[in-house]
Amino acid sequence: MKLLLTSNGITSPEIEQAFEKLINDRTNLKVAIIPTASDPIEWILEKEGDVAPYDSVAKLTKVRDGFENWPLYLYYKNKGFDVIFVDLKEDPQSIKEKLLTVDIIDIPGGDGNWLLDWAKKSGIREYLKDLLDNGVIYIASSAGNGLLMPDIGLTWWNKRWKLDRIGFGIINFALAVHQNENDLVKNKNNLIELKKNYQAEFPWKIFLVQDGQAILVDGDTVEHIGPGTKESI
Repeated sequence: MKLLLTSNGITSPEIEQAFEKLINDRTNLKVAIIPTASDPIEWILEKEGDVAPYDSVAKLTKVRDGFENWPLYLYYKNKGFDVIFVDLKEDPQSIKEKLLTVDIIDIPGGDGNWLLDWAKKSGIREYLKDLLDNGVIYIASSAGNGLLMPDIGLTWWNKRWKLDRIGFGIINFALAVHQNENDLVKNKNNLIELKKNYQAEFPWKIFLVQDGQAILVDGDTVEHIGPGTKESI
């Protein structure tokens, strides 16, 4: 399995080198970008008696324009790759047929709960691991990592939430992305307390992934890469 799980994309020389290692000098690759997490949404209360934020549901606010000016799209096009966009709100069979044709799946960030909900509705849980086991490279940034994790709720979930926190569990660790010692939530000591007091079992190792860093998985090797301090809890 080849995974490049980043905090904020391919934004450092070390991550770029890791990407080049994963593609192993191959050219003419085909990439599927899944942009669903970045959909324009708002969280609303649907019925009387609902309590914010615990009962909130996400709704699209508008239909998005094209993606041709996206930096991520241009990044791959500049490498000469064929790039398609796959929205998880599409027909599930169409999604599967498209993903079966690609060499790389890239899922950028946005709203992790919205992404997880549509990922489960789309049915990709049934075959994503098989794709990765058979050589498709998975690139992600921020919320895009959450699909592979066993649980995405460390920094926000408690038993009052109705939102789903259970990821696909394709990896046996978690990432705290955008980790920063100056952040009230994502400083190391607070993350340790959140893990200790989590209202469900959370036995997994958590990599503290700062912007500019990534977790590189290549077969059985898991490596924390990028500039800065590299820690886990």
